[in-house]
Amino acid sequence: MKASVIEFILTIKLFFFSRWRKVTGGRKRYPRVVQLPITYNCNSKCVMCNIWQMDYSNEFTLEEFDRFTQDRIFSKVEYLGINGGEPTLIKELPQFAGIILKNLPKLKALNIITHGFNKKQLFPALENIYAQCKAANVKFHAAISLDGVGKIHDTVRGLKVSKLTQSSILEIVNHPGKYCDTFDVGCTVVKQNVDYLTELKIFAEENNIPIKFRMGIENKRIESQLLTDQFSLLYDESIQSSREFFHRLYVESNNWLERFKYFSIYYFLVVKEKRRLLGCHWKDNGMTMDSRGDLYYCAVESEKIGSLREDSGEKIFFSDENINYRKTIIEDHCNNCIHDYTGTTEANNVFFFLKSYLSDKFYWVKFYLKAKLI
Repeated sequence: MKASVIEFILTIKLFFFSRWRKVTGGRKRYPRVVQLPITYNCNSKCVMCNIWQMDYSNEFTLEEFDRFTQDRIFSKVEYLGINGGEPTLIKELPQFAGIILKNLPKLKALNIITHGFNKKQLFPALENIYAQCKAANVKFHAAISLDGVGKIHDTVRGLKVSKLTQSSILEIVNHPGKYCDTFDVGCTVVKQNVDYLTELKIFAEENNIPIKFRMGIENKRIESQLLTDQFSLLYDESIQSSREFFHRLYVESNNWLERFKYFSIYYFLVVKEKRRLLGCHWKDNGMTMDSRGDLYYCAVESEKIGSLREDSGEKIFFSDENINYRKTIIEDHCNNCIHDYTGTTEANNVFFFLKSYLSDKFYWVKFYLKAKLI
């Protein structure tokens, strides 16, 4: 009875925070969420990413970054995520974080994603950034990528780094409050690890490691569209394994939002006519700035829309030409994308999820009643 009441409350909450109108991308709103690939430099060779072969020259200096983040386009940013490339390859990473905290007055949370095996650089940087965040009353979240246990992770990452990565993860988990406010591990589901996900899930559970699973997809920013045949499950016969795994996560999840997320991924994987159920900040609430000051809308599909080295962020982000381009991205690509699992979803998608969930939950009741009638 208690569990049912909690589920009912969470359902109401999910509806309350949903959108009642379809997002077209036409509204001119200041971004509240920013993705910051702080470098294209990376010393991992992941099967689903080509960034380690991309040019990382001419990246911004601290002085340039300070000027860029003072642009009014950053004035309402509440959440910023640092990724790459590999952020810990930037020696001045704590200084960059300090500039972010100084120049973004509305910032509520800062997070960083790392591969975790540059241990000498990683932990001093995390401690430094965390101290700055606490002083600024900003929450700090850290995430490390782990795509399998032992050799499986090495295969996905293209290097023998699993022991280093796992030891970094356990260092953070075993010392809560030392490096960050919150922490989790992210696993990208690809051909190379899809049959070993349960092993990774058990490893995480046994070591009290919070873990999130996401599908590996085509991403223009990291040129993964050049590697689709190498890693992607979306067009491969082994997609059935990922369907079964995400269905299991959906059924077993005790967290209502995670249940919705994993149902949405599972549904995306099984239907012929793709439909995105999850929300996405990048439709009208997010922006990507790369390590040269180039701006993008969608973190996955958008072409460059301008550069802060050449123009103001407001002029770039709100130009009619670029807004029309964003609308085209949403119309042509969003339903075929399962990247990024945050952002406010539309109420009709929440309703569809709840209807499907109740149908699944009472399937055997319906089956029994039908059998009795026959």
